[in-house]
Amino acid sequence: MRVYLIRHGETAMNVNRCYYGWTDAGLNDEGIRQAESMAPFFSNISFDKVISSPLVRAFETAELVLADGREQIQTDERLKEQNFGCFEGLTYQEIQERYPGELAAWNSDFSNYVIPGGESFRMVRERLDDFCRDLVREKGTVLLAAHKGSLGHLMSAMLSLPLEGYWNFVFDQGCYSMVDIEDGYAILRKLNVPCTTEKK
Repeated sequence: MRVYLIRHGETAMNVNRCYYGWTDAGLNDEGIRQAESMAPFFSNISFDKVISSPLVRAFETAELVLADGREQIQTDERLKEQNFGCFEGLTYQEIQERYPGELAAWNSDFSNYVIPGGESFRMVRERLDDFCRDLVREKGTVLLAAHKGSLGHLMSAMLSLPLEGYWNFVFDQGCYSMVDIEDGYAILRKLNVPCTTEKK
């Protein structure tokens, strides 16, 4: 089994450095360009399944990458980014100003603190662990479109790393990563490979 992983393209909230896990934000012009740049590469691959986070920035990226294969995209809530609750839509400085107590509690126990109205870091890993258990039962070639956070947790889960394994991976926009699953073991083949911007 082969799994391709892509992070959604850039959004205005990325540019503004906001925390916006479950906030829906569409791609900006650069994000559209990033997604379209991957389409020629993926046009040569036949996917048995395509699964996206339901958030518009990930789903739109999958649509642009697949071009003519949009109808095959499935969504899975477990691939969503972390829910940042009361921090949603705010920059770090704004969080410091509006929620100093909550921010201090988050910083003191980042893994376990449940942001009011949102999730803890550990809760995100638990839902990605659950997704991973289903994923390894798939066959053939799969494309996943998600987020920096959910992909980091998923990669860590696939490689049987502890919660802290998340910090070993960063997923760049406009790039793809690839994992093979053989006899139940995940093998990281490629990480953050830029796709050509040349059209075929």
